[in-house]
Amino acid sequence: MSDWQRLSVRRGVTTDDGPYEGIPRHLVASLDQWVKKALSPVRQTSGGRDRVTDPDLIRRVALAIRLPLRSNVATSTLLDDFVNSCRAVDDRYLDALDAILHIARPHPAGLAQILAEGGSVWTTRDDGRGLERRVDPTAAEAYEQAASPEDLASAELRQAWSRAFGRDSDASDAWDHAIKAVEAILAPIVVPAQDNPQIGHVLGQLRSQGDRWRLVVPGPEQDHSVGPLVTMLKTIWPNPDRHAAGNPRTPSLPEAQAVVHLAVTIVQWARSGVVARS
Repeated sequence: MSDWQRLSVRRGVTTDDGPYEGIPRHLVASLDQWVKKALSPVRQTSGGRDRVTDPDLIRRVALAIRLPLRSNVATSTLLDDFVNSCRAVDDRYLDALDAILHIARPHPAGLAQILAEGGSVWTTRDDGRGLERRVDPTAAEAYEQAASPEDLASAELRQAWSRAFGRDSDASDAWDHAIKAVEAILAPIVVPAQDNPQIGHVLGQLRSQGDRWRLVVPGPEQDHSVGPLVTMLKTIWPNPDRHAAGNPRTPSLPEAQAVVHLAVTIVQWARSGVVARS
């Protein structure tokens, strides 16, 4: 998000300066221009390299977001129809931006800048293949570090992050993948001989034989107890949407996002040796 604020906001005359969930009017013109460029990639023509509207690309994106288009129309009309239809519904426009990034693979920097300067809650994913909810830069950096090694924990963490902060958000699925990421990183450390290890096995071991483990952080009793880690694991397990929770319910997205942040911390702790055998 841009550090600059409008003078009227700084003076207290205007208070509504975002972040915006949908597509506020001030973003429309810039997004229209970006979409038209993204759907008109640079091609080699007889006159050199020019932008050429790709009707097949437009139709692929339209199919992906379930947007009906008129048939047998000129390419320029098809592009205008697409943009006008997206403009009519905020969520449709956001879906279109997400799909264009995934299908057309334009460089995401221009769109990221538009969304940031326009005060949107959305930004482009690091891999440029979709939108995700903007998060605190420090939290995003922690996630990137935790998920950087190519292993099962990272794969699960990336799934959890996508489902918690992406356009295709699903709170329960995000929670499940967060748990799997923690299982993948802690089970080999805490219960390496366990068949089909789950987070419950890790918790059981830490509770019953906690003296075999220590945290780098000494804690209030200066005993390096793994009690804080046990509390963290009890916080994320089980997913309240599962029968093991006792009274199943669908978690809210903010709940799942908090759990994913907690999973990032646990994975990073395990990777850096914060939790280890005594």
